[in-house]
Amino acid sequence: AYTLYEDLKGYEIETWINNAGFGNFASVGDQNLTKIETMLNLNIEALTILTSLYVRDYSSVEGTQLINVSSGGGYTIIGNAITYCASKFYVSAFTEGLAHELKEKGASMQAKVLAPAATETEFAKVSNDLEENVKFEGLLPKYHTAKEMAGFMLDLYDSEKVVGIVDGLTYEFQLKDPIYPYAVRMRS
Repeated sequence: AYTLYEDLKGYEIETWINNAGFGNFASVGDQNLTKIETMLNLNIEALTILTSLYVRDYSSVEGTQLINVSSGGGYTIIGNAITYCASKFYVSAFTEGLAHELKEKGASMQAKVLAPAATETEFAKVSNDLEENVKFEGLLPKYHTAKEMAGFMLDLYDSEKVVGIVDGLTYEFQLKDPIYPYAVRMRS
């Protein structure tokens, strides 16, 4: 993560999007711990480091945005995906908290979180250790294409809202204010 960020130091970056991540579908007692460690390193550690570096360098730059991609599983616990959901709860809470912090400090940067639901990408292939991509048509009653999800991200980017979330039941995209409660720490 540090090397990636250092390699980009020569560019002015108006928007940083942390979209790398993968999931795991297995019960906690049966999950492959090597895969889980890799997932946690990517979904939490790399995201936190890259976010922190970007905020450090760009929080006072007018017009900058940071968008972290979470999941509907970052707001709902899904059976046989508990560890994945927990990693995405972190992404959602971390990003919403950062949005509050930036606003509190009067920073120019906006922090936002995109929470997709089922999206037809290579995500299912990687999460389930499959040889080929999963065709969603006929398999799932509702899902979005990667192009639709990119459109949702642009809607979030253009809005003043912090959360862009796909409703897990209706699959409608909604723009919202932060969902998690935020307590302001008393200063002495």
